[in-house]
Amino acid sequence: MQTYLKTKPIGVQLLLFVGLAIGLWVIISLMAMSFGAQAAGINLAELSNMNKWDSSNLANKLLIIRSGLVAQFLGMFVLPSLLFAYFSDPQPRQYLGLRQPAHGAYWLVGSLLLLVALPLVEYTGMLNQQLDLGPALNEWMHQREAEVSNVLKLAFVEKTTTNLIANLVFIALFAGIGEELFFRGIIQRMMIRGTRSPWAGIIITAFLFSFFHFQFLGFAPRLILGVLLGLLYWYSGSIWVAILAHFLYDATLVTILHYNPHLLNQTSGFLPQATLPWLALGSVALLAAIVWWMKRNSATYTPDEPVTVAPPPNSTNDFIA
Repeated sequence: MQTYLKTKPIGVQLLLFVGLAIGLWVIISLMAMSFGAQAAGINLAELSNMNKWDSSNLANKLLIIRSGLVAQFLGMFVLPSLLFAYFSDPQPRQYLGLRQPAHGAYWLVGSLLLLVALPLVEYTGMLNQQLDLGPALNEWMHQREAEVSNVLKLAFVEKTTTNLIANLVFIALFAGIGEELFFRGIIQRMMIRGTRSPWAGIIITAFLFSFFHFQFLGFAPRLILGVLLGLLYWYSGSIWVAILAHFLYDATLVTILHYNPHLLNQTSGFLPQATLPWLALGSVALLAAIVWWMKRNSATYTPDEPVTVAPPPNSTNDFIA
């Protein structure tokens, strides 16, 4: 008798997956917090208050922060995704898209996609920060951004090669693997199947991807990145391509901040503001060309067919199965 989770209603699948992620994250986080508190020599109850950490010991602070990142990476993203795929399909690797892309050029195209999007991301980020949602919400959003910025500043204090490599692993690599498995590998599949529309599923997933970062001054640019990653996975049929693109994008930002940590104190971004609207327009044109190419070389349907929910015969894509 078929007992795989992918045959269950989407609502049931989503509840089970979210419950699994929260449960594993809580368990592993408690273990990581205990380890971090013991290593830093502080009370477990004081762990969430950075002001009570030993300000003279940067190594302990980084140990606590990176322990939390490991807990998030394993507990919330990777283990739940792998376990859910295992109980959802007799071929969990295929279910998650852990396979070669439809076309070898996707490795290069995927690597360029998010980098080409940088001007558009910065421009929409600038517009996003001008959004006024009222004093209370504005204050909360700025406070949240300040908290994240303070943590990042700690990570970029040491300008050593060792610290750069550590940040590339804990910030860029963990996000690239973990978030893509969770959002594109599992959630996007559910949303596409539930809506019976690839675009709707990709956009809903991108919305959730941006929302659950809880950094709303960057909601719009992160939504755009989520849509691009979703399209990359949908058209290529390979989660590896999306992971690589996500990693390279974050790795680029990590490297820039490593050599220019003062940029964490500004909100204007990396690119010249005077020409940013024109750069964003060029970014849109290049992105449209890349998406057109991906559509023409898709694993999901043949180039001259309309977009359909079900993949064509002999396709390697089984998002809806």
